[in-house]
Amino acid sequence: MDFMFLTDNDQTMLNFDPQSKIVSKDKFFECAKKYISTNKKVLLQRQALFSDILKITGLEVFLISLSEKLAEYIPLMKLKQATSTEEKLYSLLYPTVYIELVRFVYEELFSVKDSISSESLRHLYELAKDDIESNEYRQLERYYGKNADKLRSVNSVTLGINLNVLYQPTEAGIISLNKEKFKSGDLLDRIIKLDFEKDEFHCIAPITVIDKKLGFEVSQQVNYAFLNAMEKVLSCGFHHCSNRMLYYIKESLAKYFEYIDSLKFILEAVKRIKVFKDKNIPLCFPSISRDRTFNVVSLYDDSLCRIKEKSEIVPNTVCLENGVCCYILTGPNSGGKTVFINSLTAAQYYFQLGMPIPAKEASLPICDAIFKISVEEQAKVDPVGRFEKECISLSEVLKKFTPNSLALIDEAFTSTSATEALPIAANFISELCNIGGKCIFITHYHELCEKQPKIAKHGERVDYLHTEAHGDHRSYAIQNGKAKSNSYAQSIAKKYGLIEE
Repeated sequence: MDFMFLTDNDQTMLNFDPQSKIVSKDKFFECAKKYISTNKKVLLQRQALFSDILKITGLEVFLISLSEKLAEYIPLMKLKQATSTEEKLYSLLYPTVYIELVRFVYEELFSVKDSISSESLRHLYELAKDDIESNEYRQLERYYGKNADKLRSVNSVTLGINLNVLYQPTEAGIISLNKEKFKSGDLLDRIIKLDFEKDEFHCIAPITVIDKKLGFEVSQQVNYAFLNAMEKVLSCGFHHCSNRMLYYIKESLAKYFEYIDSLKFILEAVKRIKVFKDKNIPLCFPSISRDRTFNVVSLYDDSLCRIKEKSEIVPNTVCLENGVCCYILTGPNSGGKTVFINSLTAAQYYFQLGMPIPAKEASLPICDAIFKISVEEQAKVDPVGRFEKECISLSEVLKKFTPNSLALIDEAFTSTSATEALPIAANFISELCNIGGKCIFITHYHELCEKQPKIAKHGERVDYLHTEAHGDHRSYAIQNGKAKSNSYAQSIAKKYGLIEE
């Protein structure tokens, strides 16, 4: 169990177009792939989680601290084989780590438990609560509690080495355990830190035996000697756990470590959400559409939100009706068509991660697949093979498309003439309509309309969207209906004096 998959065996993952990335040049979306779900219950649980993080003061800080603690404990949890000396030392660390982690989770969530609506956080709180109230935990705390904080606060040791007249070591041992780390004696390091003061915690010369050039056997000897000495010091006043108790501790700790990967994703997602909040971009959790309608009110483009101020971005309000399978989108170059489908793609992605989207209001269906074919991606292909590449990509879409899929096609078949492109594009749209689902097809071919027999036979299942331009001015707003086929060409021609006013 983890923060992102609370239902049992949630394997209903969203499929992706293998020909291109859903949202290009964005590492967040690439890393988030494995957390996308098509399970309604999972999405609602995640929405509650992100809602709690945004509303409850201190919850984000708690999750950051929890993530850091779990990351710190990873070496201990990954340990599979150890020498008898190491086992003795680590048998002291397991109980103290367990006590510290459980106490931290319980105390931090106890103060906000009445405000929590997320099942994920409630589960984490109940996990810590059950541990705190268990006989095993009480027994461990009784044995280790008083000294656990001291043990966890050891950050360095002071070593003493006696020498003979030839400066050869005759004996060595641990002088003290220290709460603070010693300071590097490296001159360059001190210059960078602007730290020229010296005290008893400054290293005046590194011990060469810790050099990375040491052979394996020598390194093992040094490690053994040090760990053996540490075990003798730390075991004073501590009782070793029985094998049964150690097994219980490791099993209990493993339950918390199931959260570690999804915690990292959640914190990255929260960073992305805070970008919107800091710029006063509206955020909403979309409701789940029951009739496959896509409805967004004042949807802001995700990528523009990260590089521009709110006042510089034109939001879009669009409703893609259930009865319409394909929307043909036309408009002037640089008029906002590609930005719109990118914004819709990102919104659908956020929605199926359980995150809020940058819009005032929205209702979105759960898609089983998203296919995005971009002219920018196709342009990277050798022009000789570009048309064939487009055909292969769109053929793959048709093979995998279902009534619950979303296809976003940006300027397909631009590598060939209109005479050749129009019937092929019309046939593609017709095939999608036969399957169902939803498609937005961006094109600069205004002739791609009901005049094409393949499109005409589907009637109202094909509709139109457009953007407008008035001279050099672009509205960047998506509007219903067809665009005027010659308005953009005439405005450009007038601009350069090729048509009289």
